[in-house]
Amino acid sequence: MTLTQYYQGFFSLLGVLAAAPPIIVAVIVPFLSDSAPAYGFPPMGDVADFARLGLVCLAFLVTFLVYFWQGGKGALVAAAIVSFMCLCVYVALYPKFVLRIDIPSQQTAVHVSVGYERTAFAKATFGSDSDEDMLRARGTDDEEIKKLWTYQSLTVARLALFVSYCGFILGLVAVFSIGIALTGSKA
Repeated sequence: MTLTQYYQGFFSLLGVLAAAPPIIVAVIVPFLSDSAPAYGFPPMGDVADFARLGLVCLAFLVTFLVYFWQGGKGALVAAAIVSFMCLCVYVALYPKFVLRIDIPSQQTAVHVSVGYERTAFAKATFGSDSDEDMLRARGTDDEEIKKLWTYQSLTVARLALFVSYCGFILGLVAVFSIGIALTGSKA
């Protein structure tokens, strides 16, 4: 199978299934309603657009690597297991590090990612107030979030969300790309 034949295989059901997850996350979800981000890409603060673009680039890279990798059905199973495990990790991390802040005056909600350790400022100012109360008082801009949680805790939380989410999406891309390679090699 040539590289051209492999990529022509993406104009099939498997190809649509391989391309759909990153395209939906990076292109379609940002233009949907304000509640749609809860079902898509994790909130990444000021780097969200760059991270979305990075995910799409990584998805293209995965399709390219699959072509040159001579893995068989074992690779298909491994990619599916990695995708499932990453989804499990993401589901476990999401409630800990992503908060929904309702804004009644605008009849909407904002989703933000937070860290696991508060700054000295947040501890002194808010004491034992909830994370949601702090965000309602200070705002949901990334600048305000960085004042409330330490840089390290924000970085670790956002990277954990990003890596687990990308692992899930890229695992799906890999599974369907391997399927294209396997079906094309039989033809």
